[in-house]
Amino acid sequence: MTFAHPCLASLLAATLAFPVAAQALELDVVGGSLPGQLTLDAYPGVYPFELVLVLPSTNTGPTSLQYVDPNDFRSLDVGADMLTLMMLPLTDLDLHAIVQIQVPADPSIQGASLFFQALTLQFQPNLFDRISNNNVARFGIGEQFLDRSVLFADDRAFATAMVRPDRKVMLVGGARGQLLAQVAWSSTELYDPITDSFSYGPSLNAPRSLHTMTQLQDGRWLVVGGVNMTNDPQATCEIYDPVADTFTPVSSMATARMGHTATLLADGRVFVSGGIQAMPITPTQLEPIHQTVASSEFYDPLTDAWTPGPNLSKPRAGHVALERPDGKLLLCGGISWDPQIIIGWAPTVRSTCDLFDPVANTITAGPAMHTARALADPVEISPGRWLLAGGMNGLSIIPYNPGNPTAAAEIYDANTNSWTSVGPMATARANHKGWAIGNGRILLAGGGANSILSPTPLSSTEIFDTATNTFSPGPALNSERAGATAIRTAQGQMMLLGGAAGTAITRTTEWYFF
Repeated sequence: MTFAHPCLASLLAATLAFPVAAQALELDVVGGSLPGQLTLDAYPGVYPFELVLVLPSTNTGPTSLQYVDPNDFRSLDVGADMLTLMMLPLTDLDLHAIVQIQVPADPSIQGASLFFQALTLQFQPNLFDRISNNNVARFGIGEQFLDRSVLFADDRAFATAMVRPDRKVMLVGGARGQLLAQVAWSSTELYDPITDSFSYGPSLNAPRSLHTMTQLQDGRWLVVGGVNMTNDPQATCEIYDPVADTFTPVSSMATARMGHTATLLADGRVFVSGGIQAMPITPTQLEPIHQTVASSEFYDPLTDAWTPGPNLSKPRAGHVALERPDGKLLLCGGISWDPQIIIGWAPTVRSTCDLFDPVANTITAGPAMHTARALADPVEISPGRWLLAGGMNGLSIIPYNPGNPTAAAEIYDANTNSWTSVGPMATARANHKGWAIGNGRILLAGGGANSILSPTPLSSTEIFDTATNTFSPGPALNSERAGATAIRTAQGQMMLLGGAAGTAITRTTEWYFF
């Protein structure tokens, strides 16, 4: 065998002379939009130019390998109905075998599924060597939402979610109830993309909603605070280990918190800021605002210990933490309060920002936003630039205003350390979700209009175009959603789960196809 490039031949010869220890074969499947590109990636190969078999099927089998090799008693997790469409990619120099399939703009394919599994060859003593996980592509019309009638068991809003190493989505905590009247769950639920269904996962050690979940440098997840089943903020924390699939209690914070931020720092610690420490309901429904704190804390996973951090310039809850390229955090807006001579204190929403420097361990004034806002979802436009649109705005006791959302939008640029106002949304909204959809566009979905204590969940979406700095209508959700959970799946779609729909909390899900 000869190669056109002598260096390539030398590389392959060296690889074959010193074989790499085989690892488990993985198969990623990303895509499913109509039209669009479906990418299959089997890895790692044992050596460059290793032949890989990728089998498609309309079902999950099983298919016994004894039909091909009588001495191989293993089975595949895909059917044998599409063997003639088997793909035979070779691993590249990075030991990935990649297949790209162009999917046509055929609406009749919407809702269909294709399952895939990869194998490698060894010939002796058996024909096949390693077998990958099975995976699936589910198809939907591009830039639209699709509801496949997949429900989870416990209706919940304000949950968190993560993609586990096995590609399942885990929905963690959340609650039924209202923003200031939560009934939190300790349950988790696992979405399996193969079966397109949910099952219960490991339980939290405490019910939690409006908590945070931050991935640590070792792959574990730190779950911090939130309200419990009686709607009281808590100081307790726990860590989820995806390898052991367990939640373990860890040291508690010095201060109970909900509506706080939690950010992983470069040194491996987690910085937690602000939040509400108690939820009294008298003399008015706005009384919990007076329990918003300005304190911060650090969690060190190496020592399982919390230490005090610098105080924010003002109390903040429901604020935003933007991690700048220089490692500093800009803490933006949030619900807050000010001392007041006649009634003692007055609730407000901040437009000010604090700049936290983790190296100097200091908080200084950052540039103020043009609009006061809280409960907004920031979306990174490009490295160091974020869009903040909507969020809660007005809050006052005299005259009484329980908070209304804003339609105003602006962009923060870390390079210039400045905010720039852009065109407003058509609909004021808070507790919505946003994500980039490509070509300089950002989609903001759902949220709640009207008072934050009595929100009207929205099914509308809007698309922001960075080329024109304006919004236009986006595709409608299949259900109204305020306080929903959004996560990008291993298959590349954005998955929306739960939230408030009408007057109830929903158990429904839907997917956005890029």
